[in-house]
Amino acid sequence: MLFIITFILATASLFAYLFAKSFINPNRSFAKLAITLTSLISFLLIIVCISTIILSVKYTNEIKLSDEVKSSQNIVNIKDNRDTEGGFFIGCGEINAKQYYYYYYKTDSDSYKVNKINVDDCEIIYTKGTPHIDTIVKTADEKATENWLTLMPNLSLRISTAGEKYKIYIPEGSITTDFSIDME
Repeated sequence: MLFIITFILATASLFAYLFAKSFINPNRSFAKLAITLTSLISFLLIIVCISTIILSVKYTNEIKLSDEVKSSQNIVNIKDNRDTEGGFFIGCGEINAKQYYYYYYKTDSDSYKVNKINVDDCEIIYTKGTPHIDTIVKTADEKATENWLTLMPNLSLRISTAGEKYKIYIPEGSITTDFSIDME
């Protein structure tokens, strides 16, 4: 908000300077004083405006983001699998393989649905309770966002680029360990 007010004042001072320079006879001492003062005020307000932008970006980038559970969903089963995607056109193309966790969950209407999540976004944790998946998002400290230096578009971009992460809680012993070295 301060940035907007400073920018408006700087713009108004700049227009006052241009008006004074164009329409007032510069040979009069009062006119010289008015032109000098408006140019000085314009310059100072532009410096304040630029400083405010720099401080706001710096402050916003230093706000600590913390994890918050957005949702939790009980799961019936889970399995890892690879999806192969790709495309070809006139002899050129590419094939990509990504690994996903596929899981079933029970809906409110007592039916089952399947969903998948990228393995790179997950963390597996053993639990003695009900198997479930927590969707984790980044959030900013509420107190820090109330500061006048906070640039909300910059903060929103930081939060959205962090994306969603998942914590998968599964019964102990669900991860199998299989070591095999063969010379084939």
